[in-house]
Amino acid sequence: MAEQANTTKKPVVHKEYRYLSIGQLKAKKYETIDLGERFSSLFGIPQTKFVMMMYGRSGCGKSVFTLQLCEELSKHGKVLYNSHEEQDNKTLQDRVNDFEISSKKITIAVSVPFEAFCDKIKRGHYSYAVIDSTQFMAFTYDQLKLLIQLFKRKKKFGIIMVSRGDSKYNPKNAVEHLHACDVKCYFKSGHIDVESRYLKAPVSKRLFAPEIQNTNGQTSLF
Repeated sequence: MAEQANTTKKPVVHKEYRYLSIGQLKAKKYETIDLGERFSSLFGIPQTKFVMMMYGRSGCGKSVFTLQLCEELSKHGKVLYNSHEEQDNKTLQDRVNDFEISSKKITIAVSVPFEAFCDKIKRGHYSYAVIDSTQFMAFTYDQLKLLIQLFKRKKKFGIIMVSRGDSKYNPKNAVEHLHACDVKCYFKSGHIDVESRYLKAPVSKRLFAPEIQNTNGQTSLF
């Protein structure tokens, strides 16, 4: 008589886990990144490893804000900006010129797929990875988890996702991504609403108004 197959499920074994006492947790030291007054007032002082999301409707300022954040982050490491939605179109060029994005440490990747993106981060020693947008890249929650796992040994590694979203807490096809974020930024009608694990309370700020323009005739952020 043939032996019956063993259908008992094996327990899931995690590669890394540990236990800490409250005293050990309190004694831990963390590396942080100072993003300057204008960003720190919105985010707090993040760890050097973080995940952020910028989400809102089209035209609400999230991509410009992200580019300005990249300019600040480039003071601390190399930035890889994966542009799927606007690619390298004139609209992206206009934003870079009008808002004086000039750092030589920012590289624009044009519609680069996930595996090639990860390889570029590794080979190019990038510290910050931007995905604009999650919808156009079809960036999944599993890919987000894998990206975090792949570069968990890096001392500095930040992931910034740009997403469409018609309402607060509801980025399109990216709610799980949002839950994994340390900093959540919702853009609407010139305002940004931020919930950050590095602040004690949410922050809301007006970024721009149609009547406020810079010297180039463009809407001013901050």
